[in-house]
Amino acid sequence: MMQQPVRNLILWRHADAEVLVHGQADMARKLTAKGHKQAKQMAAWLKKYLPKHTFIMTSPALRARETLAHWGNDWQEDSRLSPDRAVAPIQQLLLQSPYESLMLVGHQPWIGELAASQLGMEDAQLSIKKGAVWWLRLPKSGGPYKLYSVQSPDLISV
Repeated sequence: MMQQPVRNLILWRHADAEVLVHGQADMARKLTAKGHKQAKQMAAWLKKYLPKHTFIMTSPALRARETLAHWGNDWQEDSRLSPDRAVAPIQQLLLQSPYESLMLVGHQPWIGELAASQLGMEDAQLSIKKGAVWWLRLPKSGGPYKLYSVQSPDLISV
C-alpha cells in the first residue's frame, strides 16, 4: 500500500513566553498572560477550522504544551520538536507520517525552516510570529506545499 502524504500541514508556533533568566531551564519557560491570551485566540480559530482527525504533535517544552493546552489534550509530545532541533528529523517525520492532516506545535528556528522547505524555498527560513498558525496544503498534483492560511492571534477575536 502506498503511503498517503500529509496533505494538511499545520504549524503552530508557541505563544508569548517568559524571557529566559539566568539559571532557568529553557524547557521550563511558561507562557506570559499575553501568551495565554494568544493561545486561547488561536485555539478558538483552530477548533473552528482544523480538519477532523488531525494528528497533533508538540514540543515537550512547557511553553509549547501550555499553548496547546488551550486547544485540548489529545496530542503527543515528540522530542524532535524541541527548541533548537535540526529540521531534517522533522522533515523525515513528515515523510513517515501516516496522517493526512498533521499539526506540529513548536519553535523558531526549526518551524520557520520547515515552512520554507515545504514551500520549496530551500536553505531559507521564514519568521513565524509567536502564537501564529501557518497552514500548508499539498496540491493533488504533488509538492511543494502551497500556503493555505496564515493566522496571527492579534487578528483573531474570541
